Amino acid sequence: MSRSYSVIGIALLFFVKGLLAASAKDTVVVSVPARAGAVDGKSENSDAFIWRLFTEFAAPADKSKSSPVVFETWASDEDTFSATPHWPVPGEPKKLHTSVLAAITGVQHSAIDAACNPPQGAATGGFPSGGSDKQCVAEEVKRNYPQYHYIVSNKLNTKAGLANAFKNSFKVAMPTDSISIKGDWVPVETMLQWLPELKNVENIRKHYYTALAPFTKPNTTLSTAVEVEFALVGLHVSSRQNPNWVWGTFEHYLNPGRCDSMGCFDSFGALTQDVLPNKTAVNTQYGACPKTSKLKELMSRSNLSPIWENYCLKSTQVDYIAPDGTPSVLGNSVIERIVGNGTVAASSCISCHVYASFGVNGEPTDSAKAMLPYNPTGEPIQGVLKGSQKFDFMWGVLNVE
Repeated sequence: MSRSYSVIGIALLFFVKGLLAASAKDTVVVSVPARAGAVDGKSENSDAFIWRLFTEFAAPADKSKSSPVVFETWASDEDTFSATPHWPVPGEPKKLHTSVLAAITGVQHSAIDAACNPPQGAATGGFPSGGSDKQCVAEEVKRNYPQYHYIVSNKLNTKAGLANAFKNSFKVAMPTDSISIKGDWVPVETMLQWLPELKNVENIRKHYYTALAPFTKPNTTLSTAVEVEFALVGLHVSSRQNPNWVWGTFEHYLNPGRCDSMGCFDSFGALTQDVLPNKTAVNTQYGACPKTSKLKELMSRSNLSPIWENYCLKSTQVDYIAPDGTPSVLGNSVIERIVGNGTVAASSCISCHVYASFGVNGEPTDSAKAMLPYNPTGEPIQGVLKGSQKFDFMWGVLNVE
């Protein structure tokens, strides 16, 4: 399944850029790192809230085994956005695909249903390229049952269903307990090329959460798939607890440049709460993120494997702007910078996802899709969504058939 821009879409991209320039009134737009904020119905801030969710969805699905973990048992985009959706049964293989963001924003638009594609921003993150089919990053999107059930029961999983929803002015409002997770995975043999200090696969397994998944070479069919071991390097989390959702991103502590550009901020789980970006070097190592006793207690209570202590919360986001009105940003060094070929300092989970929507034909309009390569930050531009119904911040709508 390949996706590309139409001439109209490209023209609209420049139109949107013009709108943004006009709205800036010739001022220089700056941004600040997203920081913890309020969560509806909770006394804890968004850092503590997202960590609590993490300890629940990264817990073993079966207490007698360390894997799979809970989020791996949830529905993928492939399970959800289909004419025959289904909630996965235990033991189903992983369904990895190319990043939707990369497929749309790249100069060469790639197939989304490929298991693993070379990242377009490889050079930016020092990621290996050009020598192997497995020098790639795969993406996995999972949705918990409340979100899956809402989408499917309201027939929002196909273009025909969305076209009907548009016709009837159906307002998409997912349950407050909806959770989405986007994970980025790298083949272990490529991890050894990217981070030679890991030395061997056994050492990778000691430091990373790994899992097996089908792998197909580019331009081949699933019948040629082989099983490959992947390591989890980055994880985005979103919760519908707030009307604009609560957003958080996690990175493995060994990701080169983990805190570059925006820094890393964790007011609940990290002993060192604020880690500022290194302004004299890029793709440097920022060290481990030792956990607080409160987080360790939560992890222990949920029976989490010690492997998860190697994952660091970069920050959380609950609003488009900081209290002083400056656009806030939140981005992942792998998901946005290496795979999406963007810049962390100009990435905003909430400002990107607000444009997730569908038009009269049941798919996103060209003007809404044109926002993705622009890396929008700050308050949404309402004119972009003219003729669209919002899909409640979920870009999975791009996968409808």
